[in-house]
Amino acid sequence: MQRTTIDMLLGRLEPAAHGEGAAPALLHAELQRCWQRVPGLRALCVSTADGRALAERIDGGADARRIAAMANSFLTLGETLAGEMELSQADYATVCTARGNLVLFRVHAAKPLTLLAMAGPDTLLAALLVGARECAARLGAALAAPAPPAIAQP
Repeated sequence: MQRTTIDMLLGRLEPAAHGEGAAPALLHAELQRCWQRVPGLRALCVSTADGRALAERIDGGADARRIAAMANSFLTLGETLAGEMELSQADYATVCTARGNLVLFRVHAAKPLTLLAMAGPDTLLAALLVGARECAARLGAALAAPAPPAIAQP
């Protein structure tokens, strides 16, 4: 995906706040950090609220565009269901299978994002949940961070 498209989808937050190209670099750095911390990860994907992939790391042949669209729809459906059932706001959604588990978290930034994390059957669900939750929190905090003070140009 081109940098200008990512900037547009993120509301041009990052180039103004952190320098040109910071948003893609930040997203990829946080995904790499999560990948290193959670053993057995097979997929990480950050997408916009309308289901567009912004950054991903996916082992195998899955299409990040399709994964992003489905992940956001699934999480949104879970949030809507929780509301209809008069529960509190949904924190995350999970899908558990014999071949692995995936979790979806809402990233609370200036514009909401979705984080999908998937791991194989040898990874404990608790480790996947904690790693993905921490990643989503770091992404949200970084993307919501105020702009550093501007340096005066002579």
